[in-house]
Amino acid sequence: MEVLYLEHLEIKGFRNYRQGSVSLGPGVSIIVGRNGAGKTSLLEAAQYSICGKSFRTSRDAEMVREGSGFLRVSAAIETGGVKRSRLVSLQPGQPATVDQGGGPRWEQAGSVLCFSPDDLQLVKGAPAERRRFVDEAVSRRRPAYQKLAGDYQKVLSQRNRFLQRARAGIVRLADISPWDRQLMSLAFQIHDEREEYCRTLSPAFAEAYDRISGGSGSAEAVYRSQLQAHAGEEDREAAAVRELEQQWGGDLERGATSIGTHRDDIEFRVGGKNMRVFGSQGEQRSTVLALLLAEAVTESPGGERPLLLLDDVLSELDPDRRGRLLGALGNGFRSQVIITAADYNLIPVGGCEAAVVLEIGQDGLIRAAEAGDV
Repeated sequence: MEVLYLEHLEIKGFRNYRQGSVSLGPGVSIIVGRNGAGKTSLLEAAQYSICGKSFRTSRDAEMVREGSGFLRVSAAIETGGVKRSRLVSLQPGQPATVDQGGGPRWEQAGSVLCFSPDDLQLVKGAPAERRRFVDEAVSRRRPAYQKLAGDYQKVLSQRNRFLQRARAGIVRLADISPWDRQLMSLAFQIHDEREEYCRTLSPAFAEAYDRISGGSGSAEAVYRSQLQAHAGEEDREAAAVRELEQQWGGDLERGATSIGTHRDDIEFRVGGKNMRVFGSQGEQRSTVLALLLAEAVTESPGGERPLLLLDDVLSELDPDRRGRLLGALGNGFRSQVIITAADYNLIPVGGCEAAVVLEIGQDGLIRAAEAGDV
């Protein structure tokens, strides 16, 4: 199985870093530093070097250090036994450039999975957050899915515009049928992909949650879709189109489409409880972490194991869960993991036996932690 390993990272002009570098081990690395020291920026630079994107912003210019005028991120990577180098350079107002030392272009958006405190919205937030999580996961396994999802959004937007024009009396509502058929055809393809992914994810999610929580919570990812009502019908698309026709009046009034996979949701349940509604803060955080670990071990067609970046993951977990999380990550997990922490006290006694602990000092330099610190 192919494992992504980030061996070395050098950054210049990135966020609060004038310059910095770090060498990492293939297992778990814990980076300790005070708030504002640049721990999150280091994880962001790692993701940017590999994927060309940031988990913090969609505006690349925000990553350029104030007064610097440029940023450079250089990474030494090993994947599938092949050593690679990537130098990503950016100047505000210009597209990023990538130099891979003359080797074939390599960029894997799905090779890095990130957790940040904001990711609790995956459980606590709107259904769109959970749909996005599933869609990104499916796209990593089936790149063609991204086009399918884009085609669906295009037809959905066209249908909604048609409804708005019909409400204004510009077109006849009865002429909306072609959009209904296109929408339901695409919707069922998306439905099937999402349903299959949730079915595949659930066993790994349950195992990961149990390892973090120390219990047997029977965790599962339950896919909820309006289209499931037609799953057993001989011509499910035609049945869904008929249901959509029955909603023409309401759709016309709202100027929006009421049936389709854009209304889907995914329930993350533990012991039968919907974590969005009934989960405590600790349970919700454990749920997000378990989902991330499950996604990392759920094998993609190419068998790739991604790099995991876990930002400030220990601060909101009780000591027992911290220990179990580090135990799960260090016990044959296989993926490389980089964790940030604001304090050595957050690292449980014995929890770092399989981990390399690094510290960001007052001078911004990253060095191995002293033996007495941990």
